[in-house]
Amino acid sequence: MLAMEKRSAARELAFLALFQLPQKTENLNLKKLAKTDLQAICLSAVRTLADFSRDNLKQAESAFIKVERYVLEHQISHPDNEQFIESKSVPLPQTEEFIKHLNECYESISYVREALQVPELYWHYRDKSVEDFTISLLTNYIDNLEEIDALITEVTKTWDIKRIHKTEKALIRLATSEMFSSNIAHEIVVSEILKLANKYCPAEAPKFINGVLADVIKQLKEVKEPC
Repeated sequence: MLAMEKRSAARELAFLALFQLPQKTENLNLKKLAKTDLQAICLSAVRTLADFSRDNLKQAESAFIKVERYVLEHQISHPDNEQFIESKSVPLPQTEEFIKHLNECYESISYVREALQVPELYWHYRDKSVEDFTISLLTNYIDNLEEIDALITEVTKTWDIKRIHKTEKALIRLATSEMFSSNIAHEIVVSEILKLANKYCPAEAPKFINGVLADVIKQLKEVKEPC
């Protein structure tokens, strides 16, 4: 059995690779996608994550520069420095604006942390077992997409699957595909997918994804239970 850490890396690679696949379902055909194509797609996914991390680092740098400027302006304009040519240190402001800047810094730290995961993920990608599991996830996804979408449509009757944001939809599809075609505990799959949702989706998305997948699990259990 592949270690959980490697399976997590494979899921993230598979998720990123989904956006490299043809977007029209009628063009998703394993016979047309040779294994070498899937390998190239996985490598492209790693590069996508590298771009994502570079953007994160830029956001982190921008947030810290804003705080630095804000503190410097506060220090220069502070009444204690009115009589001095060179400004001296003053107490930090306890305002909502300053707290907001600090929170942006905390978020920036998480951006840096995520950026540092790229070399590790790339190292995992070079592991043959991770590559094989990633390709297996993508193969099952492509093979079963019609059944997957039918199942999701069944449990999201109040939602048109076409209206679900593409990132959330990709995660729901990927999780459903794995639960549909593997013996890994459903709870583990959902937990891993929610980690990706927290990383790549808006704040409200994980709750929605969790709700849909809970209904998918119920539906899968009903299908497997003997009449």
